[in-house]
Amino acid sequence: MRIKLEQPQQYIFSMHLTVRVSDLNYGNHLSNDRLLTYAHQARVELFQSWGFSEMNFAGKGVIMTDAAIVFKSEGHLNDELQIDVAVEDISKIGFDLYYKVINTKTEKEVAEIKTGILCFDYQLKKVVAIPEEIVQILNKL
Repeated sequence: MRIKLEQPQQYIFSMHLTVRVSDLNYGNHLSNDRLLTYAHQARVELFQSWGFSEMNFAGKGVIMTDAAIVFKSEGHLNDELQIDVAVEDISKIGFDLYYKVINTKTEKEVAEIKTGILCFDYQLKKVVAIPEEIVQILNKL
């Protein structure tokens, strides 16, 4: 049975990138591991837009707990992609990020991605509550 991701109604952030030759697999199309790398880049840029990083998330860090990719169409060399990001399923310790990858020329959806994110204290090596400064940002979404 195929994975199905329920796409959020509201995306809060977008970034663009171009598919490079190093992003292709032996089938000469965008590889699955690069899509996860694209999600990582989008997450980093989203956090930067909030004034934070993965290792300084208002004094804590974040850790990815799970990931799912649903392929919709192929990506090819030099395709211009838009990656939209949404935040869902917010809890006391984390949230899910949803990504929609779209080919800007053809307007075809290339993939849907979900990653689970938890706040993490790397010194204590344990999951911690989302810092209040981040909670305030999330509550405004």
